[in-house]
Amino acid sequence: MRELWLVLFVAAGSAHAQGGQPPSQVLSQSLPDMVPLLDGVTDKAGPELRNDSNTPLTTAQSQELQQLKEIANSGQPNETHNVVAARAAWVLGLMYLHGTGVRTDVVQAHQWFERAYDKGERMASAGLAWCALQGCISTPNVPAAKKWIAVLRTVDPARARYLEWLSKTRLSPIPVLSLEPGSPQAGMLAHRHLLVSAARGGDVHAQIELGLESAAINRFDKALQYFQEAAPRSVVASDNVVIVKEHLTIQKAKSGAEIKPPAPGHNAEALFKEARRYHRGEGIPVNYNEAIRLYRMAQSAGSVQAQRMLNLIYARTSADGQLDMGWMRQLSDADVSGPTPQMGHSTGPRLLHREPTPLYDLLPKLWKTKH
Repeated sequence: MRELWLVLFVAAGSAHAQGGQPPSQVLSQSLPDMVPLLDGVTDKAGPELRNDSNTPLTTAQSQELQQLKEIANSGQPNETHNVVAARAAWVLGLMYLHGTGVRTDVVQAHQWFERAYDKGERMASAGLAWCALQGCISTPNVPAAKKWIAVLRTVDPARARYLEWLSKTRLSPIPVLSLEPGSPQAGMLAHRHLLVSAARGGDVHAQIELGLESAAINRFDKALQYFQEAAPRSVVASDNVVIVKEHLTIQKAKSGAEIKPPAPGHNAEALFKEARRYHRGEGIPVNYNEAIRLYRMAQSAGSVQAQRMLNLIYARTSADGQLDMGWMRQLSDADVSGPTPQMGHSTGPRLLHREPTPLYDLLPKLWKTKH
């Protein structure tokens, strides 16, 4: 054990470490350049060695989880150990909060956050603030959240502003539909500066939130800008970028983008295939207007499949007779070669979404990829 902690001293860069250099070891992915992986035995008994989807852990993950627990639970009383143990406890709190590698357990998450903070990991104040807002160990406690947000402000000001905005809007009572002075909705607008400030400070969750807000009022160009800013640090934001770009393509098609007639001599089958290309966006941008035009030409040329597709398209339109874009997307995978259409794997329009929690981006990559 003395040799193990000597390794920890050196890995943490302690100026007071004694003795020679430790042997070369693989570094922990959760504690980069701080803690070497134990020659890890996996926890044979541990029902906790799984995530909520029951996906088996890799060898590296099993070793990592064992290592984190060993370090976080160790009682070595010195400053360097506390830095490393605090980081390990913080990572364990994030894992239990999100159910990555272990079953979701918000009570344990809160306990690990407390331990991490007590050992000096001030970023754990973000976990304690979120737990206070969510009620990890009791009912939601906004005053306690304010205390921890104040601490977080000295470590990560942008995230602190986002959590403050969250506590004053989404976690407040449901607003009445009024914008009278002093109404809850007016209060939501009054607190929007916190969200904007957090986004300008680089908080990925605030950027995603502003993207969602812009999309809700059909400012998809602005939404795309926000999602693109967050995309380098968020898979969710990257997915939203793809969805918004697709929507903008559809909007362009609906607005009467230039439509080129098919080359002369196209027969019914060729016209139908060309219509499918525009419908699905195979090698070209999706263009529903052009797809329908080509389906009609194919129908006129005698294509039964085109007739079936047009029947499906117009079987579900909006109240004012406009195309249902979600239905069009579903039909892009429909097989109309037989008398009964067979739907593909499409399940309707893809929805814009947020990260699971305002702490998800802080999970080490090793665990984030398994969530």
